[in-house]
Amino acid sequence: MVAEMTASTARRTDASLMLLCAFVPAGLAAACVANVADAAHDAGVARVLGLGSIPWRALDPMAGVLLTALPIGTRAARAALGGALVVAGAGVVLYSVVSGLLGLCAQTGRLRFAIAAIATSTALVAAPWQLESASVGGSVTGAFAILFAVALTARACARTGDAAWAAAFGALGLAVGQEPLAGASSLGSCAVLVGASPSGRRALAALWKDRKRWVLGSLLAGLSPFVLALGRALASGESLPAALATGWNGERGALGVGSLTAFAHTEVGPVLGALAIGGVTLGMLVVPARPMTAALSVLVALGLGCGLVGAPVGPARFGSPLLAAYAAACALAAVAMQAAVRAVAQTRAAFAPLSAAMIVVLEAALPLATADDALVRSQTRTSEAAAIWNDTVFGSMRPTSVVLVSEPLIYERAVVARAQGALRSDLIVLPAFAQGGGPWLPFARDARLVPLWRDLALSGSPTEASLSSLASVRPLAMVYQSRWGRAIGRHLVPLALFDAFEPEPRGAIDRRRAFDVYDASRKRLATATRSEPELAAAAMVLLRARALLMADLGGDRDLAERAARDVLAFQPEP
Repeated sequence: MVAEMTASTARRTDASLMLLCAFVPAGLAAACVANVADAAHDAGVARVLGLGSIPWRALDPMAGVLLTALPIGTRAARAALGGALVVAGAGVVLYSVVSGLLGLCAQTGRLRFAIAAIATSTALVAAPWQLESASVGGSVTGAFAILFAVALTARACARTGDAAWAAAFGALGLAVGQEPLAGASSLGSCAVLVGASPSGRRALAALWKDRKRWVLGSLLAGLSPFVLALGRALASGESLPAALATGWNGERGALGVGSLTAFAHTEVGPVLGALAIGGVTLGMLVVPARPMTAALSVLVALGLGCGLVGAPVGPARFGSPLLAAYAAACALAAVAMQAAVRAVAQTRAAFAPLSAAMIVVLEAALPLATADDALVRSQTRTSEAAAIWNDTVFGSMRPTSVVLVSEPLIYERAVVARAQGALRSDLIVLPAFAQGGGPWLPFARDARLVPLWRDLALSGSPTEASLSSLASVRPLAMVYQSRWGRAIGRHLVPLALFDAFEPEPRGAIDRRRAFDVYDASRKRLATATRSEPELAAAAMVLLRARALLMADLGGDRDLAERAARDVLAFQPEP
């Protein structure tokens, strides 16, 4: 009876701590979701909300629609809440992996549950996981797919049932289809796990011999989201090589790209790093724990290797292999944490049990410290600069303006602002590089846009006549392109960053007055975007086009110099 009660209590403790590892990271991520987030995740917003199509990271839109029915926040904020659900699932998966590994290392009763909860929480409340889980299209979905594949492969090696192997191969397919680097991490770590497990090798060999088609079918089922996303990308007009080459190694975000050295110093730190190294050593000494220890060690190595070949390593974006590697390092650190507690508890010194309990308390400070750092950094990722950008760039335009955008980066910024509820509803934003596509369809019957649409479809460039006819009935803002000709440039008068197209040509005095009107707003934006490299880069795209306009028009050296100074104001400081 006592043994049954003890087993029942252990199961309840295990389940309670597993739920805690799910709810705490998810709640923290949901609390940090912002209506207008940092510009580093603009590509993710466009992709998840269907504003862009690439084959990779097809699971992100699925996660993004989970909570879109909630009547809270903007469309982008509701999509970001899906990341909180994903990190909750990652908490359950990672806790099961860590708890199983600690059980293989030593039979410690409920101690392993507590250590597993500490290690899992340390990983998932840390800044890399939280920044990605609180953002639209963050990398947590790919990291979850990697950890899920490892966990199911470990389960299949232990149980050797056909259903367990089917689930493992399906999870591998999901990880491979999510992103090439995520697939490489999951395949490498799962291969090591199976190779180091004698029972796993025998079971997989027998399964492959007898039911090869069944195994391949499970793998293809996991690849189905990727296949559907690839079909959508090809249907949009992309060629197969271009579709596969777009974003295959992740979305970098910030132009100030981090390094592995900075990642190790800032995100991992010496304490967690030393514990992980100790965990690898101790885990490899215990024969039953050796396969999982080797798999997690390879997962860390592959994650760092993915950082070398282009996966984002911070400070604004973190690739899914890096997130999975961070989680694996925390799992390995748990082995050293448990060993330290056991070593102290088993000594004959006075108050050894109390000292061991104190070590557990000290280890519990790790997730608290990482959560505090994540909260501080989440406050800076809510982009005030994005709000200033939207107000400066689009707030300067006259009511009911048509905005003709000739740069994909600027168009992406506009559609993301609309998804975040930060773009004026009276503006019509049209891409000059995708004439006749989806953004134009709602205005296909607008007679005022037909001449412009026709010119773009026939030659890829607007004409002075079509622009003038549109500007005579509706305000028109655009960005100068040298290939469009100086005749169009003579009609342009500077706004904040865009240029207003006037029905009639204008002179240098009109442009000089316009420079003076918006000079203060440009300086304010330059100051605000010093912490947002993406927004500064977008501003430089627009201002370089203006500097080119002033150089092409000639006749006023002062205007050309002012335009060049505006570009320099947005350059990052060395």
